[in-house]
Amino acid sequence: MASILSDGSLTDVSSLSSPSSTSYDSSGNSSPHVTLRYQKGEEALCYHGPTVYIAQILDTRIIYTSKVGEVGPQYHVHYKGWNKKWDEWVPESRLLKKTQENIEMYMMPKKHIIVESSEQDSADNNDNNINNNKRRFKEDESDLEGGDKKNQKFRSKRIRLSVDVKIEEKVRMIDEWQWITKNQLIIHPMPREKTVDDILKEFLDWYLEKLREHNKVTKQQELDVDDDVEDFKEFFNEALPIYLLYRFERQQFVEMVEKYPELPYSSIYGAEHLMRLIIKIPDLVFSIQMKEEKAEEIQMLVREIAEFMQLRCKNYYAVQYEPADPSYIRIIWEY
Repeated sequence: MASILSDGSLTDVSSLSSPSSTSYDSSGNSSPHVTLRYQKGEEALCYHGPTVYIAQILDTRIIYTSKVGEVGPQYHVHYKGWNKKWDEWVPESRLLKKTQENIEMYMMPKKHIIVESSEQDSADNNDNNINNNKRRFKEDESDLEGGDKKNQKFRSKRIRLSVDVKIEEKVRMIDEWQWITKNQLIIHPMPREKTVDDILKEFLDWYLEKLREHNKVTKQQELDVDDDVEDFKEFFNEALPIYLLYRFERQQFVEMVEKYPELPYSSIYGAEHLMRLIIKIPDLVFSIQMKEEKAEEIQMLVREIAEFMQLRCKNYYAVQYEPADPSYIRIIWEY
């Protein structure tokens, strides 16, 4: 089986195949066909999504065969200033040499993360903001590397995130708004057949499998990702009654809370409202002051959830919406 390597040459790799989906050489040495452009300990610029970050090369390997992803050199990278749980293997195509020219071209200014200084903590001044004491969205000194806590408490900032959503999903959201607010339809059945709890559990399995494809994932890393997903679910439960309901859905919300008082909202609502959160989260996070590293971690997680949702959307969304009863409509107009 012929494979195109990063230098454009062809090589026969059929003899190197193994029973597993991926075979590789982790010696870190160059082969006759493959040249490593980056070495252990070297700093480089690394793409994560559309944004470029400074990263350090921790290790190297050469992928010879893979059912998914790229063959050729791969690099284990650590994003400078980030928690090590985000360390990952990346193909050479995601790396750039760390030169002044590349830094100016790809990192100055950052187009996808806009940081604005603020003199005061908005959580103290705006009771309508989501409670930013939640673990995932609070200032977390333990995630910073080095330095004492006093020096780490720098001026708080507002962070503007960027989450890519396909145009088809945006069109679906517009249609949904029309169905609910103009046509007076409601999502049915409720609770949803696939709730947010179900979707995030499936996402967690999918994401861990994605990480394992080319990475050795430790038990602690699995626990960290699980904590991140649980915190995102908690954020959904905080956001739903304040930000994620159309006016016409509020009576349905009251009915669900009365009927299922012990259930969190994530055990009642499904993909429709989860996608609303994904689309709204840049504005919601902007209302909460936090460190830039924390916001970037949130952005990475939300992008992964958005990708997963758009891959599985046909399995999650309501097939049809149900006309509301006249009594329901009367109650809505009495609000």
